[in-house]
Amino acid sequence: GHLKKGMKAVYGFTVKSAVGGKPVVEPFGNVKQTPKGPTVDEEREPMTDVFDEKEEVKIYAEMPGVNEADIKVEVKGDILDIAARSGDRKYHKEVLLPAPVKAGTLTSSYKNGILEIRIKK
Repeated sequence: GHLKKGMKAVYGFTVKSAVGGKPVVEPFGNVKQTPKGPTVDEEREPMTDVFDEKEEVKIYAEMPGVNEADIKVEVKGDILDIAARSGDRKYHKEVLLPAPVKAGTLTSSYKNGILEIRIKK
């Protein structure tokens, strides 16, 4: 699921058979149908990897094209909320944490488009 440079719109649809045999088409992706026609919502969900280690949880998020100062990371119960906004680039993802963590111990570093987050258990 890597986006190539210049690729911004993601659009597709799922066809489900409903009761009575009528197919139901459900659109998905970041293209929204509006009265003025389809628009592209620039918010993307970053690719993430979560590692549940002995003493900490590590999360890596792929967020190219933003500055570290633009990234906001917040622990909300068992959810890690990652958001970033830089110019027309927006990222947002809620990551389910695999174990209880101490929110006050969160540290993060950002380099080469990869955000690394560590939270002690």
